[in-house]
Amino acid sequence: MNLTFQTSIQLAGTLQLIIAAANFFAPAKFHYRENLTKVSPIIRQIFTVHSIYIVLVLIGLGLICLLFPDDLCGASALGKFLCGFLAIFWGLRVALQFTYYDRAVKQENPLGTLCFGTAFIYLAVIFTVTTFFGK
Repeated sequence: MNLTFQTSIQLAGTLQLIIAAANFFAPAKFHYRENLTKVSPIIRQIFTVHSIYIVLVLIGLGLICLLFPDDLCGASALGKFLCGFLAIFWGLRVALQFTYYDRAVKQENPLGTLCFGTAFIYLAVIFTVTTFFGK
């Protein structure tokens, strides 16, 4: 096992757990309660459930990276496939971060934009590189 790939995947797991934790601060930062009063109850409920599930998925992905880095580096076909999926998942997230979100909000939060953007790029790159060059 290439220790560099394994360590990089474990760092990716840590980053995903940090991103999951950051989601606990998002409701206050972006005034979810106030903004969600303006939409119908079903939209509010869907938004809440999706937010919870996103955090759960990020926690699960982070733990997979921390506990099974050898598999993600190519020790198993399933791990290699999951690594490829994560390359696409985070690659799309990079594109959304820089093209979809409101520019004014990003300008008001330059440190957050830099930190999240850097994390998303790292995740996309490491999963892409590991998919093609791991084991």
